[in-house]
Amino acid sequence: MRLPKELKEKMEKYEVDWDQLIKDFIEKKVEELERENHAKKAKELLSSIDLSTNGFAIKEVRRHREGN
Repeated sequence: MRLPKELKEKMEKYEVDWDQLIKDFIEKKVEELERENHAKKAKELLSSIDLSTNGFAIKEVRRHREGN
């Protein structure tokens, strides 16, 4: 990644591991985006299920207990 010379000069004044700081930031951002993506998919999945069906919860609990 290329940075403006002026910014690089300012960064050099401080004893900071800039590479590690940037890597950590990117890693956290990717994790955040992945969580958002998983939440969106879960929401879409839940909205496609008819939870109002009589006995749905009981059937699902039994199904999961039986490992199906």
